[in-house]
Amino acid sequence: MKLPRVALSIRAQLLLVLTVFLVLPWLGVSYVRELERVLRDAHERTLAGTAQAVATALHDRPRLFATPPDPIASFARERAADATPADRALPPSASPEIAQIIEGLSRTTARIWVIDRQGTVLARAGTLKPAPAATPPASLWERVEQMTLGRLYRAFLDQPREDFVDDAATQGAPHGRDVEGALAGILTSERRRTRDDRAVIVSAAHPVWVGDEVRGVVIVEETGNAVLAERNLAFERLFNIVLAVLLVGSLALTAYATVLSARIRRLRDDAERAIDADGRVRAPLASSRAGDEIGDLSRSFASVLARLAGYARYQEKMASRLSHELRTPIAVVRSSLDNLKVAPSPEAARVYMERAQEGLARLTQILTRMAEAARLDESLSDVERERFDLVPVVRGCVEGYRLAYPRGRIDCTADPASITIDGSPDLIAQMLDKLVANAVEFAGGGAIAVVVRGRDGAVELAVSNEGPPLPEGMEGRLFESMVSVRRGDDASGPHLGLGLYIVRAIAQFHRGRVHAANRPEGNGVTVTVILPPAEASSR
Repeated sequence: MKLPRVALSIRAQLLLVLTVFLVLPWLGVSYVRELERVLRDAHERTLAGTAQAVATALHDRPRLFATPPDPIASFARERAADATPADRALPPSASPEIAQIIEGLSRTTARIWVIDRQGTVLARAGTLKPAPAATPPASLWERVEQMTLGRLYRAFLDQPREDFVDDAATQGAPHGRDVEGALAGILTSERRRTRDDRAVIVSAAHPVWVGDEVRGVVIVEETGNAVLAERNLAFERLFNIVLAVLLVGSLALTAYATVLSARIRRLRDDAERAIDADGRVRAPLASSRAGDEIGDLSRSFASVLARLAGYARYQEKMASRLSHELRTPIAVVRSSLDNLKVAPSPEAARVYMERAQEGLARLTQILTRMAEAARLDESLSDVERERFDLVPVVRGCVEGYRLAYPRGRIDCTADPASITIDGSPDLIAQMLDKLVANAVEFAGGGAIAVVVRGRDGAVELAVSNEGPPLPEGMEGRLFESMVSVRRGDDASGPHLGLGLYIVRAIAQFHRGRVHAANRPEGNGVTVTVILPPAEASSR
């Protein structure tokens, strides 16, 4: 099965090429995911480093882990301003000295725990929720971006939230895989989601050694909101750049394709204006001075067209040159035959002389037709136009054809009885001569109809004859020079295919056109010349 061919303009093709840039969003997503992984690893390493620093300050200090619980210790050592109600529900620090040590190491968005092997909370400092900070007023561009792209990003990206519920703060000492690993003497990190699934808490637990024994664990916790915010910011910046690149690239390619298409269309229009419908060069092609491929193509077209115009002029002059150059030797041959005819000669020689005279007559007829076509092309530009009634001209010509072709049946009808056109009655008569002579030859004694009528604002002059139909594919080539559909064995005389060529030239002189078609009955051909009326042709 053959697939249909899809025609795409240059702009569509370049925009299709632009779809290759759609790989950029995929690369951007891959980059952001890799960046998020790197940030998470760095976050975990940072928490592990903080836990290690706190544990280093507590190593080999058994006295800190032997402090009995102090039930009257208050939260004075805790940062009451940063503590949430859930944090205030925690038990008091069992080791005020440890609490004093970690107080200086805690950060605003990190929480540090110190527990012993029994899971007793010895100290705690910090909070997972940052203090509210004043945000500067957004600029106009930022507000527009938040109203447009910001909404799109917020719909597809997880946003950091601070309104989460942390149940671990009210469940006593932390417990989990990280604590178990630290009690086993291994620095361990863990990620867990809050009960309301609004945040991710990242923790790192480091053992506290007293000699060769693990006496406690330092746990540092922090939410992943900072990483999430950095990931979202990187994603937004990257995709803003991608969208800008796609927009600018689309506009640039569209503008380039528009200019390129306009230049190609201009070259096409120049080429179409330079050559008429009959293939004649009417004007030279204006070559471009551009240094690119289109400019080079334009100059190549102009050079080719100039060479074709020169060759066409040479061919157009060939007929007149041949007729002029051959007339002298033909005259010599004719005079020689005439002299031989009057001189005494055998009867057999007279037969050859008659054949030679017949051939000479045919050659003379060929030269006459060639000269006629050449003179017509040269003289059309000098013919003066006038308004005349077409119907009397056609009727007068038909009366003469009935005398010239007594064997043919030639009928003439006109509707309306008077049709005025602008042109030359002599040329119309010459055109009709060619049409009727062509019809008589193919009719073979059959009927010929000459019809003049007005139809759809135009004038039609049709000559229809009985006889063989046109060969397939000849309708469009019949009026070209040196084209004939006659067979060589039944031709009554020399034919160069110039008769209908002259018909087309005269029709074009009258701003009309001509076409041939087989009759609906299939037993003949109709040649129709369509001419504009005087009112339309005079505009």
